[in-house]
Amino acid sequence: MENTRKTKSSRGAISAGVFIALYLVTYFIVGAITMPVAVLFVLMPEAVALLAAPTYHMMLTKSPSWISILIAAFLPSLLLIASGHIPIAPLVAIPAGIVAALIAGKGNYKSFRWNSVSHMFFSLNLFGGFIPIWVMRDYFFQDTFERGMSQEFCDALRALTPWWVLPVIIIATMLCSLLGSVFTQKVLSKHLEKAGVL
Repeated sequence: MENTRKTKSSRGAISAGVFIALYLVTYFIVGAITMPVAVLFVLMPEAVALLAAPTYHMMLTKSPSWISILIAAFLPSLLLIASGHIPIAPLVAIPAGIVAALIAGKGNYKSFRWNSVSHMFFSLNLFGGFIPIWVMRDYFFQDTFERGMSQEFCDALRALTPWWVLPVIIIATMLCSLLGSVFTQKVLSKHLEKAGVL
C-alpha cells in the first residue's frame, strides 16, 4: 500500500512538472511573438490565458494539488527577475497563485467549474510584469529602453496604456481564460470525464 502511494505521488509530481513546463513554453512562445510589437505586447496576458487553459486543466487532472498551482504561478515571475525585469512580479504572482489554489481547492481540484474559476485568477499572475507600466511608469519605460527595446516601441506602448487600460486588460484576460476553459471542455472532454472532472 505504501509503495502504491509513493508511486502515485511520484507520477503526480512528474505530471505536474511536465504541465508546468508546458505552461512556461506557452508563456515564452507568446512572449517572443508579442514582445517586439507594442499593440501585441498589450495582448500577451489575454493570449496566454486563452492558450494555457488546456494545460492548466490537464495539470490539475493529473496532479490535483495546490503545490502545482503555486509553482506554475510563481515561476514566470522568477524568470522575469532572472532576465532583468523590475523585481516586483512575485508580489502579484504569489497572491494570484494562492487565490487560484484556494478556489480550486473548493472542488478538491477535481471540479471543472471551480478549476475554471481558479484559472481565471491564476492567469493574473502575469500582471507582475505589466503593472509597473502604470504604477512605476517612468521607471518602467526607462528600464525597458535600457534593456534594448526601441524608443519607438516605448512611445507606442506609452500611448496604448492610459490608466483605464489596466482594468480592461484584467477583465479581458479573465474572459479569455474562461473561453480557454470552454475550449478545453469541448476538446478534452473524454480525458476530463475519465479523470472524474466532468
